[in-house]
Amino acid sequence: MKRNEADIRYTWDLSSLFASQQAFDEQLQKSKTQLRDLCACKDHISDTIDTYIAFMSAQETFERGLEDLVVYARMCTDVEPKDMQNQQNLAAANNLMQQAQLDLTFVSLELIHHADKIRKFLKDERCADFRYPMEELFRTIPHRLSDEMEAFMSEVSEIAAVPDEAFQSIRLTYEDVEADGKKQFLNGATYHEFLRHPDARVRKQAFEHYFREYEKLENTFAALLIGNAKGQVLDAKTRHFDSALQASLFQDGVDETLYNKILYMANEKYIDALHDYFAMKKRVLGIAEFHEYDIALDLEPAFDVSYTIEQCADILKKALAPLGEDYTALLQKAFDERWIDFYPAADKRTGAYSWGTYDSNPYILTNFTGSYDSLSTLAHELGHSMHSYFSNQHNRPMLAGYQIFVAEVASTVNELLLSDYLLKTADDDAYRRYILSNLMEQFVGTCYRQPMFAQFEKDLHEWVEQRLPISSKTITDRCLQLNRAYFGDAVIVDDLQRYGFYYVPHFYYNFYVYKYTLGMAAAIAFVKAIRQGNVAPYREFLTKGGSESPVDELKHAGVDPSSDKVYDDAFTFFQDAMAQFEALR
Repeated sequence: MKRNEADIRYTWDLSSLFASQQAFDEQLQKSKTQLRDLCACKDHISDTIDTYIAFMSAQETFERGLEDLVVYARMCTDVEPKDMQNQQNLAAANNLMQQAQLDLTFVSLELIHHADKIRKFLKDERCADFRYPMEELFRTIPHRLSDEMEAFMSEVSEIAAVPDEAFQSIRLTYEDVEADGKKQFLNGATYHEFLRHPDARVRKQAFEHYFREYEKLENTFAALLIGNAKGQVLDAKTRHFDSALQASLFQDGVDETLYNKILYMANEKYIDALHDYFAMKKRVLGIAEFHEYDIALDLEPAFDVSYTIEQCADILKKALAPLGEDYTALLQKAFDERWIDFYPAADKRTGAYSWGTYDSNPYILTNFTGSYDSLSTLAHELGHSMHSYFSNQHNRPMLAGYQIFVAEVASTVNELLLSDYLLKTADDDAYRRYILSNLMEQFVGTCYRQPMFAQFEKDLHEWVEQRLPISSKTITDRCLQLNRAYFGDAVIVDDLQRYGFYYVPHFYYNFYVYKYTLGMAAAIAFVKAIRQGNVAPYREFLTKGGSESPVDELKHAGVDPSSDKVYDDAFTFFQDAMAQFEALR
């Protein structure tokens, strides 16, 4: 379908950002002027409390307008990438953003240089809103270097980024897979499709053809992983951190105890539950020799169900009703006021996301097909959008944006509440089993697989920090060891699986994956409270934005990510889902 053939009711209305090209152009010129005015304040930001307040407010206004420009241009391009005006707008917005990043590098340096003076300003109530952002900036002072060293490390960071850039640029060619009587193309996307093929020979062949290419280049991939870790270790050491892990966690105000707790809970305390899951899957699927290339098979066959957009809206309002009448009214508003771009179209971006700005509606792009996955995706993205909406409503722009650390909590809460509702209202046990199988798959991928990755990432950086000799064999042996501990006795882990860490892009994201586990555990804790009628703490959490550290946001809402209980409850949730599934068979 071409975009101009779509029913306008099911396309988004971006006029809350810019109603016309003229409005976009006017904001672009206005933002350029604002940037020049900000640059004129160099060396004078903290002359007086009044100049400080004026600069902070002016910078906030500039960033607000710049975000409107960038987001609008990108969203227009995502649905109509070939439109010349969209391309020009995106280029202009990106150019201004890059110019601003370059021109305003002096700001943080100047604020830090005058930290003592600014701390005195912050005692004044007129500066109350600036306290948390300044505290976060000043928290970095012990890890700041001289201006000369900062400039040097900036250049080093470009070198340290080379392993990731090289990894992203590698394009492997795989041997075709023989399936359904013909040779078929194998790449990263079709690989996962082949792993769901009903013929075990096809699954095995896809697995072998895929990982043999990584085996051929194992030394290259090992060098990239090691090089990336060395860059992170160098940066952490130079900035006076004890380890690369500590340096990464510092950004979120998290210590290593929390990280290690997540690894312990998933990889040790509750690993038997994962082994039980794979044993159950092997038994249900009836596969005598159950290999890791068989685990992508559906535990329960996909249920033949189809929803209209209007039915999805009705279901979601009922499923999310525990969150309050104002919440469900806002859901209806999202559908009525065209916050959502629903259907696939020629050239439209694939997948789904929630995005917007402080000034706009929290928009959603999706590619709706009417399936259960489409319904679940809507619930997920609406969770993001509602989080953004309430954060924007309760905070000024500089305090509205929430961190990635908590970004997946609200979206997962919505998915879990949707599953709750469907399990209660479905009149078919096969559909209930399908919902439970999806829940379990999501949990395994988030709360077990990610901690396995997180353990390897920790190991690799410690090897570098201890100056131990590292080769591809070091990495692949550890990969095989972790996979065998992960899958347990029910799954045969073939030797080629030792190359399984070489295709994971997250290892270049600097200790990122543990956040997935934390987000789901926190969401499960919130849903448990919501089921008991204790909704207020969660609703308060949705309003926090970036006004507190992400850990404090969770703690103040009654979910302490450092406590065992959060994870005990999460893994108990998984075990309960398995029991429910078994009871329905």
